[in-house]
Amino acid sequence: MSISTGNTEDIIEILGNLQSFLRKPIIKNKLIDFFKKDSEFQLETINLILDSLANINIQKYRDLISSWLEVLVYFETTQINQIIILYLVGLLKRKELIHPLEPVLFDCINKMSKDQKEKLRFCFLETLFMIPNINNILDSNLSEETLNFLFKK
Repeated sequence: MSISTGNTEDIIEILGNLQSFLRKPIIKNKLIDFFKKDSEFQLETINLILDSLANINIQKYRDLISSWLEVLVYFETTQINQIIILYLVGLLKRKELIHPLEPVLFDCINKMSKDQKEKLRFCFLETLFMIPNINNILDSNLSEETLNFLFKK
């Protein structure tokens, strides 16, 4: 059975409806599996998730995104950078997702501890510098709040 955008939307909905204490271990295990797979699988997975986001209410899944970030921050910096770069590259092809996703991500990050926020901020910055032609993502009219977070203005 191949995974489709519809299947991915169903998975997102199921995870989004779980309580945090159930959702976090599932996310952790899926991320461990994700990092063990090859780059083709990882890219396909991220593309399916991003394609699915166009069809769902991102605000509804704020708790899921928050749980995902809370779990992700405990992984190695190289792994965090790896997943961030896949998402940023995918978002370059889907710039229409940046505006609905940005405030949700920023709100979730703001609820994290200072150390967690700093780790993610450094990972985002490091990743931005690894992407060729980074102006593409930075020129996506990111909010002033997000730019201030990233660059500590």
